[in-house]
Amino acid sequence: MEMEEFQKLAIETVNKIDKKLNLNRDAQLTLSQLIEELGELARAINSEKLRNKRAEKKELEDEFADVFLQLVKLADLFDVDLEKAVLDKIEVLIKRHALG
Repeated sequence: MEMEEFQKLAIETVNKIDKKLNLNRDAQLTLSQLIEELGELARAINSEKLRNKRAEKKELEDEFADVFLQLVKLADLFDVDLEKAVLDKIEVLIKRHALG
């Protein structure tokens, strides 16, 4: 699956869930949910140091996926093509840090 299709699938899935929950999503709600999901990812990653318990790979995968879904939806709300944005940024970083 190409990245564009992948992003569209993520957005469509979030949109279907929102419709089912009768939720009118906006940027502020999506940003808040992204921050919440980042917190859950941080808790999972930090669990080894804080709770002496290593996070299971499945838990980490779930948390990364939640972060990704919210990030993709937020980008969509601002009409940002994440694939293009990331590729453009990589090009800038390669030039800035003389990596090419």
